[in-house]
Amino acid sequence: MKKIRMKIEGERGYDILVGHNILHKIGQHIKPLHLGNSAFIITSPTIGKLYLKPLVQGLKSAGFKNIQTNLVPDGEKFKSFSSYQRLMGQMLKFSGNGEKKIFIINMGGGVIGDLGGFVAATFKRGTDYIQVPTTLLAFVDCGIGGKTGIDFNGVKNIVGAFHQPKLVYADLSLLKTLNKREMKSGFAEVVKYGVIHSPTFFEFIENNIDKVFSLDKKVIEQIAVQSYSIKADIVRKDEFDTKGIRMQLNYGHTIGHAVESASRYAYRHGEAISLGMVCANDIAVKLGILEKDTSARIESLLIKIGLPVRIKNHNIDEIMNFFWRDKKFVNGKNRFVMATKIGKTKIIEDIQARIITDVIRNRFSSI
Repeated sequence: MKKIRMKIEGERGYDILVGHNILHKIGQHIKPLHLGNSAFIITSPTIGKLYLKPLVQGLKSAGFKNIQTNLVPDGEKFKSFSSYQRLMGQMLKFSGNGEKKIFIINMGGGVIGDLGGFVAATFKRGTDYIQVPTTLLAFVDCGIGGKTGIDFNGVKNIVGAFHQPKLVYADLSLLKTLNKREMKSGFAEVVKYGVIHSPTFFEFIENNIDKVFSLDKKVIEQIAVQSYSIKADIVRKDEFDTKGIRMQLNYGHTIGHAVESASRYAYRHGEAISLGMVCANDIAVKLGILEKDTSARIESLLIKIGLPVRIKNHNIDEIMNFFWRDKKFVNGKNRFVMATKIGKTKIIEDIQARIITDVIRNRFSSI
């Protein structure tokens, strides 16, 4: 088992544990944290059928007896205020007269992680929680960093809070039941880490795509550990996203989120981020800050993975409507994370709307 320490100012640091076939041991890693005696599990019906039993057994074997499971349906549309409201009601009921010390376990992908984290952030102004990711996307991106939230009126993560977990418990063997489309989707965030931070990691991804899809243990573990380490380093330097350092994690997300929302989530998150990355690169090439060959190399990798680089079922007005509602914009000015070369980025503000719309239109599929 590999351990990565997320260093956070004060006493809020935590461990990211990465291994294979470790879910049944989770209780022995939670017990020393002294989080409480009552576990409130948030998961989805699909994940629950697959992995709830070993999770619960792992808790019980460590002495946790008071356990409640709460299911949230699969899909981005359920990362909503109504789901949040229902979970808060269940938490309140589970807490009884306040005699229980409760901690939350979020077991699932990005929806469960973000939603469950927001429940933890706001119940009694902050409740301890643990992330148990089950998708490649959750393993490498939304499992850590403390950003929690829900979607509202079609805008992704517009309501949220910063609240760091107490432990991230990554059992990579859970990927064996993940379908290929979700694997590809999660891979987009892995590519992002290579582009924004490490030419060496980017090259490793290029050379090991087939091994990732065959679930080669060493390669999957290296991808997870490297991705976690990159994000942990960035978050440590800019936890609350106020210094312009953490924003580089939004590479591909500005247009990507708009496409995702406009599609009514027909695009998976990673698929939309792939589209957002190629659009951002197109803009960077137009602005003269990224070489065409580098842009082409990134696009070639996304295509090789099987991620989309052309937007289907498009509506430019709807995409731009969501684009201008992006939470990262300041004083009405758009803000983009642009790759200037592999391993380096730059934040560009107030790009002409005409350039943005032209780039998006040029990425529309003719099929």
